[in-house]
Amino acid sequence: MLARLASSLVFFALLLYGLFSNGETGGLIILGLTMLGTSVGTYEYYQMARKRGVEPTHWAGAAIAIAFLIDAYFFRCRDSLSLIVICFWILLIAQVLLKKIEGALVNTAVSLFGSIYVGLPLALVLYIFRHAETKWGFDQPHAGGLLLLFLILTSWATDIGGYCIGKPFGKHKMSPVLSPNKSVEGLIGGAVLAIVSGALLKLFWPGMGTIFSWPEAILLPVLFTLVGTVGDLGESAFKRDAGVKDSGKTFTGHGGMLDIIDSLLLCAPVFYLYLNLANTLENQSLTEAIRSLFSR
Repeated sequence: MLARLASSLVFFALLLYGLFSNGETGGLIILGLTMLGTSVGTYEYYQMARKRGVEPTHWAGAAIAIAFLIDAYFFRCRDSLSLIVICFWILLIAQVLLKKIEGALVNTAVSLFGSIYVGLPLALVLYIFRHAETKWGFDQPHAGGLLLLFLILTSWATDIGGYCIGKPFGKHKMSPVLSPNKSVEGLIGGAVLAIVSGALLKLFWPGMGTIFSWPEAILLPVLFTLVGTVGDLGESAFKRDAGVKDSGKTFTGHGGMLDIIDSLLLCAPVFYLYLNLANTLENQSLTEAIRSLFSR
């Protein structure tokens, strides 16, 4: 517990400095942290796949995942689709050069999915942080940092509330096959603590009151709880299939990187879609907004 607390404090200090410092240094810290998470996360995913006899092309998948981050940070994700196509062709060429027929279908599919599963959501994290003001018109200083901090802290609150309530009081299992320790009581406890965290952030964190309305401060944490739980259970399915308890042993007291960011990998894309929809709805009806989203 002490090791977990110490590493959490170090990470949180770096996160706060990166999110809210002026100049390029803070942004590069966030980019570096995200690259670290992507590199380790893809490695852990491919290692789990290897325990099932799959031979993914790790170097190609990890490189494309990092390319997603660079594209998001510097170029507003304008080349993400091209990167997916490039990744597809690189993996096919690698498979041809290996000249292995057995497992070719699975190896290529797992390699492609690993880069997208980890790389694209974390690229959207960078996009929200880097381009919130220009993309969605926020005029609050450090709007991207505020949005990202809200997402991360309410997601953490879900995990903490789920653990603190689910461990002593959890009786109704959500998915005994995938995650025997997760319970309905823990889900409710996580949602409650996430709501409290969202409300406290709006009330007391400078700038949050301008960024988030009260319905958003209450309902978005509930959405993150539900979506994050799906992400957590999905990663549990990967671990069960690979026969491992943790995705890795990279960080003292926290298990693997994927164990830390599994909820974020689903919450970040949902948050990005919500910000797009909310921005569109400001000047359009719901029907017009849905049409415009599908026509882009």
